[in-house]
Amino acid sequence: MTEVQVLSPPPQPRRREAGGAVVRLLSRYRVALAFLFVPAVATALARWALGDDPIPAEIRELGYGWPALEAGRFWTPLTGAVVSKSLTVAVGPSFTLIGVVLLEHVARHWRTVVVLAGGQVVGVLLALLLTAPLRDGTSAFAVEQTRTVDFGISVGGFACLGAWSGYLPARLRRPLRAAITCYLLCQLLLSGLIFDVSHPVGWVLGVTVGARLVHPEHLDRTPARRPADVWWLAAALAAGTTVGSVAAWHAGGVGGPFGWGP
Repeated sequence: MTEVQVLSPPPQPRRREAGGAVVRLLSRYRVALAFLFVPAVATALARWALGDDPIPAEIRELGYGWPALEAGRFWTPLTGAVVSKSLTVAVGPSFTLIGVVLLEHVARHWRTVVVLAGGQVVGVLLALLLTAPLRDGTSAFAVEQTRTVDFGISVGGFACLGAWSGYLPARLRRPLRAAITCYLLCQLLLSGLIFDVSHPVGWVLGVTVGARLVHPEHLDRTPARRPADVWWLAAALAAGTTVGSVAAWHAGGVGGPFGWGP
């Protein structure tokens, strides 16, 4: 009886394997990939719509803030998030990209889109609501918050970072949140630029939403261990306060709501 030899299929070429790995990677982080290109496309469209030599006032009409809201431009939290204020075609800010990648890695795609876009728009609108009592104020902080037009999607970036922190183990989540909270608080008190109000709002939104995104069985509620976790928390508070104070002092801000900064 003749023995039949079964031949194994030839191995796949390495080039095809590498190409498949790239495709899987891009598919895994499709929101981050879109984030790289949407601001560039939006800015290019804005340049085309405004012409070759737009005046600064025309560009500011795309940004968000109290001047835009008072003029009835309710869409500007979206346009200001994706259009560069210099109309220079570029990708989104690197900090926000890191937040998007981190969140998409653990929360997948639609949750990341909701946190990024929702955190940006809702964060901006809540910051406007918080600064509404300052509209008749004459202090440097009041003028900054109610007469400045802002651009960028960094509020959504802090929302993504806050949501991502909910997926971390408790021993890492607590000091990280403490450090970032102290950093943002120092920025607000010592610098007081327009985004120093909206950034903490986006961060709080992200932390709040993150607690809802994580399945209860996956949320680490381990009590803080003493003294190890307490020491780490104290170090995080000190680090966040130090970095935030140094950065705020050199941010060129308006001194915060109480004029404590430079």
